[in-house]
Formats: sequence, C-alpha cells, structure tokens
Amino acid sequence: MKKQVAHVLLGTLYLASIYTVQAVNYSGPREVLENQPWSIVCMGLKASEKIIWTRNGQQFEELSTGDIRVFKPEKGVSELKSDHATELHEGSYKCTPNSNESFHLTVKTVTKIKVLTKDDVPMKLECENHTAGEKVDWLKEGVPVSEKFAEKEDWVKVTDGVLTFFKSDHELHGNYTCNTTANVSSTSFFRVVPKPTAILQKSVSVVEGEKLTVICKGNHHPGIKIMWEFAGKTYNNSEGRVKLLTDEERGINRAVLNVENIEMNDRGNVTCTVAYDWNDTANHMNSTIALLRVKDKLAALWPFLGICAEVVVLCAIILIYEKKRNKSELEESDTDQSPDTKPTPNKDSDVRQRKKQCVKAPYNIKDENQCEDVA
Repeated sequence: MKKQVAHVLLGTLYLASIYTVQAVNYSGPREVLENQPWSIVCMGLKASEKIIWTRNGQQFEELSTGDIRVFKPEKGVSELKSDHATELHEGSYKCTPNSNESFHLTVKTVTKIKVLTKDDVPMKLECENHTAGEKVDWLKEGVPVSEKFAEKEDWVKVTDGVLTFFKSDHELHGNYTCNTTANVSSTSFFRVVPKPTAILQKSVSVVEGEKLTVICKGNHHPGIKIMWEFAGKTYNNSEGRVKLLTDEERGINRAVLNVENIEMNDRGNVTCTVAYDWNDTANHMNSTIALLRVKDKLAALWPFLGICAEVVVLCAIILIYEKKRNKSELEESDTDQSPDTKPTPNKDSDVRQRKKQCVKAPYNIKDENQCEDVA
C-alpha cells in the first residue's frame, strides 16, 4: 500500500512539473518581411512570474528605444510588438526566464543582394514587372545612376531598362532602386556588395567549465548570413547552450558565438561561414577556422603542486643528511671521551713529590747552591 501511495505521489509531481514547464506558450507569425509589423504573444503566465523578454538569452536595447514595445492585454498574457521589422529583430524570444520554450522570429529582406566580383563582370540587374520598351529609372542611394557615374560611363550602363556593371570597384557597391513609369508603386530594391570575408582568431583557449565567446569579424554588410560549426555540429540558430548573438557594435546578426559551460570534448575546430545567400555559388561565400583549446580546470594547480613536491623532497633530503651528520658527530664524540686507561707509573709519584726550590747560598757558605724543600 505504501509503495502504491509513493508511486501516485511521484506521478503527481511529474505531471505537475510537466504542467509547469509547458504552461507558457507562444503565438504569432514565424516569418515576416523587412519593414513589416510583427507581434509575439506569450500566454499562460502565472501571477507570480516576472515578465522579462529576452532575445537569444539576452535583453535587447530596442525596448529602451521604443522600436519594440511590451503590452499586457490581459491577465497571464504578454505581447511583444514592433511596427517595422529589421534584420536585428530576428532571433529566439522568451517572455520569462523560467520558460523552456522559445519563439523564433525570422525576418526576410525585400532587398535583393548581389555580390560583385571580377568573375561576375558583366553583371546585370533587372527591374521586376518590367515590360519591353517601358522606361525604367535606376537610382543609387537616391541619385540617378546617370548622374552618379557621369564621368565613368564605361563602368555602368542602362540598356532597355537593364542595369549592367562592366567593372568591379568599391565605388559601385551600395543600394540601388528601380522604378517603372507605368507602375509607380512597383519598386525593386538591390544591394550590390563585395564578396564577404570571415576572420577569427587562430586559436582560442578556455578553461573547462567557463564560457566561450568568439566573434566572426570581416567585411560584412546588412543582410549577411552567418553559420557556425562547433563540436562537429552546424548551427544556424541558437540551440541549447550554444547561443548565436548579435554583434551590437557592427549590427550583424549571429556574428557572436556564445557557449556556456565548455567541456573537454568541445575542443577542436570552430568554423564561421558567411554568405548573403546559401543558394549562391561558392565563389560568393567565405569561411575561416579557429582552434579551440580547452584547459583542465585544475591546470593552474599543477605548477603549485610541483613546487610543493620539490620543497618536500628537498626537506626530506636535508633531514636525512642532518640525521646522518648528527649520528656521525655523536660517534666521534663518544670515541674522544673514551681514552686509554693504562696506569702511568710516575703519575702518583709526580703528584705527591715535593717540589724543591734552589736558592743561592750566602757568600760565606761553601756551597754556592742550597736547595730547600718547598711545600
């Protein structure tokens, strides 16, 4: 009977734990277009739970600027909203740190990114919904292309509404738009960029149990996609103890690899791969590798223990030497204090013999010398 009661109690606790973990759930669009509004609704919150919205495990500054706002429409519900989606909004969101579930938001850009290299020349850009003979206006950063490159006509040309690049140069990189005269609302957006680069430290050393932070740097423009390979697994998004964070300094999403509680079997190569389109050619991608070294958490203790061992050995040698020296000195002292005890014949007689002192006799005495006993 007692066993049955125990099983019932354990089952109740297990179900309660499942209910607690699964109490919070999310709703909202998983994918949104750039500049479009979005919202994430968190439901099932308890009255005692503190609402702290995080993205990829960290609080985000858009809450302080008002770009992203938090609403509480009803009890047990919290809503996160933004009127204009940006690339930095992409990530895994949580409304409370106690929730094991997260909501991943993907932001798709409407801007077509084109990589321009020497191998891509000549490269053509065509305006969407363009019909033959229809006039098309091409702009670079809001300035007509004909004016922007008036002195470099051999670099860029517009023919039948198609923009063609005949040279690969950094001056050609930037944002382009095309408008058709027939349909003013039909605007296409392009971003011409160079081939991305990827830079990592050659090697990174981390003590076992500590946190690993690696930043993939390089020549990156908005719209860059970053993929990480860590411990033999590929990561496009945060998962478990592996967090892909935003490089706030440059505004590049997933540029920071953050891994909690590094283990010894994590050592090996860490790879960062960058591209603007994973379906693009390999010539438009780049990657780099860093060697991860994981140090034993007790590694700093070994030199100290080695020094202690040396001191112990030296002390033992000194004690043994002193012990032997003291024993040798003691034996020599015993030898010095035990002389030959044979009797000396004249010793007692010399001791008892009365000394005599000789003095000169007066001149009237015949013997010049007389000796008298002196006690």
